[in-house]
Amino acid sequence: MSGQSGRAALWWLTGLALIVAPFALGTYHAYLVNLALINIILAIGLNLLTGNSGQISLCHSSFMAIGAYGFTLLNNLYHWPVPFAVVAAVLLASIGGYAVGYPARRLSGIYLALATLAFLALTQVVIEEFPDLTGGIRGLKIEAMNWFGLPIDHKYLVYFLLLGCTALGVYAAKQIMDNRLGRAFDAIRTSPQGAQALGIPVAEIKLTAFVISAAYAGLAGALLSMVVGFIDPVEFGVSAAIRYITFIVIGGMGSVAGSIAGAVALTGLPEALRPVKEYSDLVYAALLLLSLLFMPNGLVGLASALRRKP
Repeated sequence: MSGQSGRAALWWLTGLALIVAPFALGTYHAYLVNLALINIILAIGLNLLTGNSGQISLCHSSFMAIGAYGFTLLNNLYHWPVPFAVVAAVLLASIGGYAVGYPARRLSGIYLALATLAFLALTQVVIEEFPDLTGGIRGLKIEAMNWFGLPIDHKYLVYFLLLGCTALGVYAAKQIMDNRLGRAFDAIRTSPQGAQALGIPVAEIKLTAFVISAAYAGLAGALLSMVVGFIDPVEFGVSAAIRYITFIVIGGMGSVAGSIAGAVALTGLPEALRPVKEYSDLVYAALLLLSLLFMPNGLVGLASALRRKP
């Protein structure tokens, strides 16, 4: 079997396993699969921004918060059908990405990191200072959802909605990577000056990367609120931003497969760290450092190196 045929067979088997999963797994393990699908969407968006276009972002969790709170408020206050609320949440997060990306498109390195960190802090303040709307530090519970008037409280409906969104996110990322926009991302990451010399509008491409990344995060946030049923600002703080960066570093920067590998590999880690939750940030920082030192190309790079060995 050729390498291409083997990869195709692996994708088909994975798809079949995911279709069967909700019927074969218990409630807890099905919940972890749901979280893994959400983390895949989140990691792909961050990888397009950081791994492919080379833009450092410490506010990916803020875009996720915009999507989560936007979806929950539209559902609770106005009872929007789920598809409309999800699309609106993605658009709101995209606007947030534009708001960050437009002034930050001229920045790079530590200055860009600080600008995105400032947006994260601002998002936290807004959530906590309007408790009548957002629930503040107490959090916000999502009320019954509907699909054009029909209740959508069945776990299988939610799961297959997640699976469809994840498949669409993976497909869209592959299309971006394989066309001119993806090549422009790579050129800017490699050398902004060289990309500018080639006629690539660097500032506009950076802004586009921020908007696309924020859209992915907004989608992940909306889906997270559906699965968990409760959101609070703690889930969208600095610790969350570090976790998301760990996904793409351990999985493999600049790779859709790396985003999937990192998200799947680390989804269950918060559950495993519950007994020592106060040290979870330390564990993630250690994993990040060890990966950079001993596995700089992530799990995907390690797998490729092992395949090349005789």
